[in-house]
Amino acid sequence: MVETTNILAKILYILAGTLWAIELFPQLIKTYKRKTVKDISIFYPLICFISFLCFFVATYICKNWVLFYSYLVPFICYTIFLVMIFIYRRNK
Repeated sequence: MVETTNILAKILYILAGTLWAIELFPQLIKTYKRKTVKDISIFYPLICFISFLCFFVATYICKNWVLFYSYLVPFICYTIFLVMIFIYRRNK
């Protein structure tokens, strides 16, 4: 029973991380195509980036690799989004 619960938890962690990344893909694509970020607040991706960074440090300290890898793709998406905001705001 405990092993089944652990497997289910791991699957849910990976599913949550994947869905989180998918949720951000349309905004990344739209931002890349338009090359403009004038209506996007920098605080949302910045806070997400910082929270993911804290999350990664905590999961590394606890050696919880399932959580670490399940949220790696969303972290990369928010990093790309933040970089695009800095690049496209500078190009105004």
